[in-house]
Amino acid sequence: MNILHVLYSGLGGHSNVLFSMVEADMEKEFRYQALFNGVEQIRQEYIARCKGNEIKWAYLHKKKGLDLNYLFQLYKQIKGSKADIIFLHGGNAVIPARLAKFFSRNIKRIVVRETQANHLKGVADWIRLSLALIFADKIIFLTPEYKDQVAAKLKWIFREKKTTVIPNGINTAVFQSVPRLPGPVIQLGMQSRLVKIKDHKTVLNAMALLLSKPDYKGRLQFTIAGDGQTKTELMQLVGYLGIEANVFFTGTLDETELVAYLNNLDIYVHASLGETMSTSIMQAMACGKPVIASDVPGINNMLEDRETGLLIPPEDVNALADAISVLVNDPALAGKIASQGARFAISHYSNALMFSRYRLIFNS
Repeated sequence: MNILHVLYSGLGGHSNVLFSMVEADMEKEFRYQALFNGVEQIRQEYIARCKGNEIKWAYLHKKKGLDLNYLFQLYKQIKGSKADIIFLHGGNAVIPARLAKFFSRNIKRIVVRETQANHLKGVADWIRLSLALIFADKIIFLTPEYKDQVAAKLKWIFREKKTTVIPNGINTAVFQSVPRLPGPVIQLGMQSRLVKIKDHKTVLNAMALLLSKPDYKGRLQFTIAGDGQTKTELMQLVGYLGIEANVFFTGTLDETELVAYLNNLDIYVHASLGETMSTSIMQAMACGKPVIASDVPGINNMLEDRETGLLIPPEDVNALADAISVLVNDPALAGKIASQGARFAISHYSNALMFSRYRLIFNS
């Protein structure tokens, strides 16, 4: 069976699901194609990983705003793939996919993996999801809470039999803890796209607050992994706060670099205004890092406070600074959170578990 993944070309969780699924398919049960598309150029890492996994790939550039030619090319690429399953990472391409299915003898099923956080959706996002609920054959939600919210909001078109819940998964054979001796400087980090909904500002202000105290002066380092539209603004804030010697930007990391980056941290921080299901937190947990994260939808259903992570109110500088202090000064609690988080990630967020659930959908 041939599966075409239609996914975003830039940094994000779409590619993690594709490659995690392929790596979990140990028996090569399915053949995979990838159609990367979006306003960003395709990352070279994706090309290399497609070649390494023998995935046929293509890239389609989208102009900002309404791009009718892009939609037409999407239709042509999907129809020309001769795939049996069209796997859409988000509902943006559901109309081209439905048209391709109508005019194709090969396409048996359109599966949409819905990823946009509900409380951050605008009108256009809800319209796209409504169209996906109408025209897709199966909708995948990442959590039961996420699915229930959509069912309540769009009850007039929601059909239970068309939906299911499959959490994201990561390759826990790759993302795993590597023993490391603690150093004199406490290493904190966060990896994500640098966009407005990722609240790096709160972390930077918490860093400035802690570094102003004698106990922490020169003892903290915060490394931001990723790239995006807010990078310049964040760099300016670092300068304004006077913490240039303590904050570093790595840019976008490939998988090998990301694993090394996570294993070099003492504490992983994920400040956000909302998620659907954070792949970055899964990866940090699997690498055995104690996690501090915002108490928002898409995170607070992944972490149990003081058991597998520390949850703090969003945009609360003092609460984040206090949480960092707690983990620094209570290594027993930090160790408990790290070890319990790693066990939870392995048992709940492995790519093998994710693939076993998707296999049922593909073969149904």
